[in-house]
Amino acid sequence: MKNVSRILIAMLMIMGLGSFRHASAAGGSAEAFAQLKSLVGHWEEQKVSEYKSTLDIELTAGGTALLEKFRMVEQGKPVEMITMYYLDGGQLKLTHYCMAGNQPTMRGTYAPETKTLTFDFENATNLKSPSDGHMHHAVYTFLDADHFKTTWTFQKDQKDAFTEDAIYVRK
Repeated sequence: MKNVSRILIAMLMIMGLGSFRHASAAGGSAEAFAQLKSLVGHWEEQKVSEYKSTLDIELTAGGTALLEKFRMVEQGKPVEMITMYYLDGGQLKLTHYCMAGNQPTMRGTYAPETKTLTFDFENATNLKSPSDGHMHHAVYTFLDADHFKTTWTFQKDQKDAFTEDAIYVRK
């Protein structure tokens, strides 16, 4: 009987630790979402080039979602994409509405010590096969109140095809 009690106590402790880890993850997601909210405004890519991009980030849906509008002109044609950031059951996610015609959803993980938010592919709509080209990974690094860096990775044939790095400056 003593062993049964010990096993039950051990199981309860393990379950309690699991709940604590879930609460900690949710707390990190809330902190990351707050960090993203600090980006509300107009941003321009720092590099000087012909294909300079801009971002307009706004809070929407009663403060529960961030809408990011990406714009660039490439070879005389406008390039526009939208990314939505939101909490889903305490987990930070993004859905990227890509010019490739699909909508990958990624799950975010925040590392406050490095001010880095990493998004990893979870699933996608309008993706016929995993080999089709799609954005698969994104990293946001918060440099200071007026600068942040993004690195987006595009995957094709289930391999990284290219990355797009940009540093944005608040305007």
